[in-house]
Parts: sequence; structure tokens; C-alpha cells
Amino acid sequence: MNPEDFSKKKALLIEDMAEARIMQKKMLTDFGFRSIDIAMKAETAIELLKSNNYDIILSDYNLGKGKDGQQLLEEVRYSHLIPNTATYLMVTAETSIEMVMGAIEYQPDGYITKPFSQATLQRRLTKLIDVKNKLKKVNIALDAQDYSTAILEANKVSSEAPYLESKCGRIIGDCLLTLEKNEEALSVFDRHLKERKMPWALFGKAKANYNLGRLDKAESSFRQLMLDNKFFVNSYDWLAKTLVKKGSLDEAQTVLVDAVMRSPKNILRQIELGKLSMSVEDSMTAEMSFRRAVYLAKHSCFNEADIYLEHLRSIVAIAESGEFTPRQRDNFNATLKKIHQQFFEDPDVKAHTYHSEIALYNANGDEKTAKQLLEMWTNEAENGVAREPDAEFKKKFSNLF
Repeated sequence: MNPEDFSKKKALLIEDMAEARIMQKKMLTDFGFRSIDIAMKAETAIELLKSNNYDIILSDYNLGKGKDGQQLLEEVRYSHLIPNTATYLMVTAETSIEMVMGAIEYQPDGYITKPFSQATLQRRLTKLIDVKNKLKKVNIALDAQDYSTAILEANKVSSEAPYLESKCGRIIGDCLLTLEKNEEALSVFDRHLKERKMPWALFGKAKANYNLGRLDKAESSFRQLMLDNKFFVNSYDWLAKTLVKKGSLDEAQTVLVDAVMRSPKNILRQIELGKLSMSVEDSMTAEMSFRRAVYLAKHSCFNEADIYLEHLRSIVAIAESGEFTPRQRDNFNATLKKIHQQFFEDPDVKAHTYHSEIALYNANGDEKTAKQLLEMWTNEAENGVAREPDAEFKKKFSNLF
């Protein structure tokens, strides 16, 4: 790609370190970029992405206080702030498994590791943009959620550019899954598996079998993926999902524990492990998972009251089992404070919070404080700022009435 091609592209550079920011901006300018916006932190980048369309996003992984590069990528993917036509390149000085696995799950188009030369960055961007240009019609269709057109265009690209056949096959298979054409998707994945044992094709095949209710076949493929590539963490999620559907809850929990050890920064996985652990009455593991989710929620687009409330409930479950410690009390109070700061104006949240507080004091034998909290709750319910205790609560805590 010639330098003049870059002059037509709009870039967003996200970097908190001044020296690196100046150097990378100079590189982009030297390539021919004329339009370069700068963001020093994730929150600024999000605002820019809401009001601008970029061809290139060059984002550092470490962005100082606030969201890191993974959490930024998580949010912009979830909020659809970056179209499929844009190129997202993650810049990092880290090579830790936690960082790599966490970022991979939200699928940047590529990585580049610091320190890198101007020539290396130019080669990387040139290659990525070339692929984006070839897949432009495919990505436009994907952005419009027109999956039938995306399949049609991907088949054309596959014929015209054989080196993109695998990438197009993955897009076609995923589109067919989205359209719930599972048998067709299965044949696409099988065809690619005959040519080469690609993890994405085995993953797609397993999901198609899951959707078709062929749980044993799905389980077998997910397990094979885990054996072949222990860092393909999404296969752990789907294996756990399959095991839950088969009724093997304890085994599913073990799989998710392994998954969060490999990629601990995925908040949705932490929440899922917490819920599953509660269902198998393993409140200790549930508490650890929800505590981690509460920590991750601070800078996440998934920052919702339910995560905090689930953490409180898990600690109450520990207290009711008789294993309560001063450390658990501190954890409870820390999350309680965050609920008060962020969500306590919601009548439902207020009711659930009072429920957990009362249950905790009652479990610890402090009936006096539990009754005081119940009185506060009742008063707030009468004033219409909290939902009143339900029949199930009154039955369980009849000793307080």
C-alpha cells in the first residue's frame, strides 16, 4: 500500500504516556495520515468514538488510571462503537498470559509489542488495511446485521483472494450460526476441518452441535479444543454451558474455575462462575468470583447493581453456613458501600440490600441490629422509596416480626 493511501484514512491514537504518544503520532504522520485524533485515556477515546468514524484505532493496553485497553475494547465491542470496517491494533509492552488472553477474547485485529520500529508498524498496518479493503463489502453487511449478504460477499472474496479463504469460511460459518442454520454451518466447518485442523472450525462445529441438541458431540469437540489449545478460553465457557445442560453442574463449575484462572479479567465469566457456584452451594468460590466481578465492574460497561447484590448474597450464604470471618465482614461492607454510592436510589436495589444486611446480622446472631434494619426498611417502604419485604422474606425471618 502506498503512503498516499494512508492520507485518506482517519486514525485514533490512544496512549497515556506522552513520549510514546509523540513518537507514534510522528510515525502515523510520516506514513501519510493527515487526520489523527488523540486520546490519553479510555473515557476520552469512548467519547471520540461516539462522535467520529475511524479507519484505524491504535490503542495501548496500559492506559493509567481507569479502564485499561482490554476494558476499552470490551466496551466498544459491546456498544458497537467500532464498525467491522475499522482496524483495531492493540499496542502493549506486556506479554503476560492474563493480558494476552483477556484482550484476545474481544478480538482486536492485531497486536504489536513495544518497542517497535516505524517500519514494523507500517508493515502491520498495511497488511491489516489490505485485508479490511478486501473484506469491505462483507464488513459493511456485518455492520448492518445483513448476514445473508455477508455470506454472499464472503464467498466472492474467498474465490477472488484464496489466501482469505479461511477467514471467509469463519465469517460464513458464524453468520449461519447467527441465522440458526446450524446444519449448513456444520457442513462449512466440517469442510474446513478436512483441509486443516483450525481451532475456529472445531469451535464452530461444536456450537452447531450444541444448538442442534447433540450435546455429547458438542462436549467432545469442546474438550478436544481444550486439549489442542489450552488458551482457547471460549471453549471452556461453552463446555461448561454444555455440562450445565446435561445436568453436570459440579463438573461445569470445575471447568469455569479453570477458565477464570487462564483469563481472570472477563467479568461475565466471573459472574457465571459465581452463579454456578451458588447453585452447587459452594458459597466460598461464589464469593471470590463475585468479589472479582465487583472489582472488574468499576471500569466495565457491565457495571450493574446485580453484580454487587450477588456478592452480598454469597457472603450471607457463607455466614449462614457458619464459616463467617472478619475478612468476610470487610468484603461485605466494602461492596455495601459501593451499592450505596452508585445504586441505592433504586427501590428494588434498596430492598435487596436491606434483605442481605438483615440476613447477615440474623445469621450472626445479632437479632437486635437485624430488627433495627428491618424497621428502617419498613419505614422506607411506607415512604415509597423501597420495595416492601415480600412473603418469602417474612416467612424466613419470622423471628424478626
